[in-house]
Amino acid sequence: MRALRLALSGLVKWLLVAMLIAMTVVLFAQIVFRYFFEMPLVWSEEMALVLMLWITFLGAALLLESKEHISIDFLVYMMPESPRQVIEIVGAVLMLILNIALTYGSYLVVEATVNSITPGMKISVGWHYGGAMVGGALLTLVSIEQLFASFSRPARAGV
Repeated sequence: MRALRLALSGLVKWLLVAMLIAMTVVLFAQIVFRYFFEMPLVWSEEMALVLMLWITFLGAALLLESKEHISIDFLVYMMPESPRQVIEIVGAVLMLILNIALTYGSYLVVEATVNSITPGMKISVGWHYGGAMVGGALLTLVSIEQLFASFSRPARAGV
């Protein structure tokens, strides 16, 4: 299971790198075409938006996996181990609920917008919201893993 998680994490990292490079190239091309050739690219803004949305939600899953999201936990670290573990479990449950709601809500939006077509790229608007759905699914998987981990290990020592 760990090997699968590491492989999926590595794949997401490479996808994020590729998307960031693609977004940079597209925006640079838009600047060049607009100001030097006076022929703006009609699809570039849409593509940059789609890439930014996907980067945001896929990156959120990677940050959750490595526990690099911003948190204010100094009071938790001042508590004894037993309450600290309870708070960690409650936090993991709440995070799981939030991520399930995100995934389900974004699925409903993708389903509602799948037949709408963007004017510039001529693709489904569902691609815009697909990043939230896929990222939400990855966030849910990471939340489940962290919830099980919080049950199976003793509370962390204070920092």
